[in-house]
Amino acid sequence: MPLEPHLEILLNKDTPVKKIQLITSAAALLLASGAVLAGDPPEFDAADANGDGGVDATEWGAIKIDDKKPFAEADGDGDGKLNQDEYAEAAGLDCA
Repeated sequence: MPLEPHLEILLNKDTPVKKIQLITSAAALLLASGAVLAGDPPEFDAADANGDGGVDATEWGAIKIDDKKPFAEADGDGDGKLNQDEYAEAAGLDCA
């Protein structure tokens, strides 16, 4: 039994409508993943994954935030770790 013409168009994967739906869905997923990847930075204690009292370059690299300063620039005293004040300034947080 043949399908009604309008149902055949909706079920056919090669129609322009299906292609537009696929492209729109893909674009929505990409936008949503961007929001997840570049969100709010974690609080200092969460960013200090190894618990040594500072955020090192590896820990800083794992944080996904927009407009993140390079580690060397964020490490004001040059000790190889970000203390709470350096972290707060570089991540745009109030860690006090």
